[in-house]
Amino acid sequence: MKNKKLETDLIRARLEALKVRMNPHLIANALTSIRGLVSKKENDAAYDYLTALAELIRTTFKNAEKDFISLSSEISYLTNYLEIEQLRFGDKLSFQMVIPEKMNTSDIMVPQMLIQPFIENAINHGIKHLLKDGVITFGLESDGKLLRCIIEDNGVGRIKSREIEMQSISSQTSESDKINRERIFLLNKLFNSSVFTIQIIDLEHENKQPAGTRVIIQLPLLDISGWNAILKN
Repeated sequence: MKNKKLETDLIRARLEALKVRMNPHLIANALTSIRGLVSKKENDAAYDYLTALAELIRTTFKNAEKDFISLSSEISYLTNYLEIEQLRFGDKLSFQMVIPEKMNTSDIMVPQMLIQPFIENAINHGIKHLLKDGVITFGLESDGKLLRCIIEDNGVGRIKSREIEMQSISSQTSESDKINRERIFLLNKLFNSSVFTIQIIDLEHENKQPAGTRVIIQLPLLDISGWNAILKN
């Protein structure tokens, strides 16, 4: 029994360490964008960006010690983040949230900082390489037991993105993907299941040309008592 508890504590500690590593990555990218606006003398845009970033940072620190946050809080966080990215990309980026009306997002709890990195990747490696009309869609689906978070972009697609970034792809991006996958692995180990999954689908037009990317994150549909009950087992 002690060995089981020790293993659980070690996994949770590792998950916490990985989550903390995601936050500086997000903030560093935003600060780089602000520096770019300042260098182009777009001071008003830089000020608006900095104000919005400050609010995002406050929310990030507020949630930093939490293993799970409500889905409604996560949606608000993602909306704030996407609004910040809109300041960077202007008319090049729009987004929409597709949330089922009957879904009680206030009671549903999700692991903190699990979804945002995938939206960040969709922007930086899909939308960024478009000339105009980039769209990010975030949607939710549920069958009563599982929650699926769906992130879809109409960007250039993963193959084209890799070609464009071959000479300049940052180690941070690879690190972000690595962290996400390790978190999914550890969550499955913590809950002794394989319910946590990430599915990445390359979208195509009818002429087989890339039409963007869809990411589906699957996790249990639970409130806080449900998560705690599993953690105690």
